[in-house]
Amino acid sequence: MLGRDEALDLARRWATDHGAGAGADERIGLHEFEHGYVAWLIPADDSAGPATGPPTGSGSPRIVIDRESGEVSQWPPIPVTVVAERYAAARAAARRFPPDVRPVLEAAGWFPGRDVSAMVDQWAGRWAGELDGLVMTPVARAALTEFGGLTIAQFGSDGTADAGFPTFIHPVRSGLVTEEARVFVDEYDHPVFPLGGNSDGPAELVVDGAGRVLLLHWAGYQYVADDVDTALIRLVRGGPFPPLRPEQLAGPAEGPAGTVSR
Repeated sequence: MLGRDEALDLARRWATDHGAGAGADERIGLHEFEHGYVAWLIPADDSAGPATGPPTGSGSPRIVIDRESGEVSQWPPIPVTVVAERYAAARAAARRFPPDVRPVLEAAGWFPGRDVSAMVDQWAGRWAGELDGLVMTPVARAALTEFGGLTIAQFGSDGTADAGFPTFIHPVRSGLVTEEARVFVDEYDHPVFPLGGNSDGPAELVVDGAGRVLLLHWAGYQYVADDVDTALIRLVRGGPFPPLRPEQLAGPAEGPAGTVSR
C-alpha cells in the first residue's frame, strides 16, 4: 500500500517531468481518497487548497496515483473530488467487466454511472399499451436505466469483433415486441419484462424480478445468465445458450430493489 510520502515523491517526479522547476515541492497539491491520491501543480500565484486545485479549464492536468499499484494516470483539469469519483467508478468498472467485453460495451456508448432514466420513463409511457400486464421490476428498471438504447456487438465464432448477432437494449427506434414474453408468462406463470432483443431469430431478451436473463427464441427458450452483468458478458462473447430448464426459475422472485444483479 502506497503511503502519502511515497505518493508525494511520485508527484514530485511527475512535476519535474512537467517543467515545475525550482520550488516544485511547494507547488504540488495532494488530495488523498480511498483508492489513492490526486496530485496537481498549483500555479505560483494561486493558493487553491487540496479539495479544489487549479480552476477548471486552467490547463493544469491532474494525476491519480493508485494506492495499491503505484500506477500513475493523467486526468483533465477538473475538481479533484470529481477526479477521485471518476477514478473510483472506472476502477470498479474495470473489475466489473472482463477486458475483452468492456471495450465492446464502451463502443456501444456505455460508461460507468450512465443513467437514461428519463428516456426509459418516456419509452414506458409511449408503449404503455404494449407493456400492459408486464411489470417493470426494480432489476429491469436498473438495467434499462444503465444500458437502455445501446446496440451491443457480439464476437463471431472465430472471435472476430462485430461478426456475431448484436443485442439491443430498449428503448430502441424499431419499436417493441412482447409476443414471446406474454406467451412465456402464460406458459410458466413466471413474470418477466422486456429488456431488449437479439438479432439471431430475432429473439426477445427478457429479465425476471431476480435478474435472471432469458432469450426467447422462436426455436426455444434459452437461459442466458443468473444476472444482467453476466448476461451482457455472454451476449458479447456469443452463444450458444443452453435451453431453459424450469428448475432454473426456482428461488427468489425478486433481487435487491433498485439494483442490477451482480
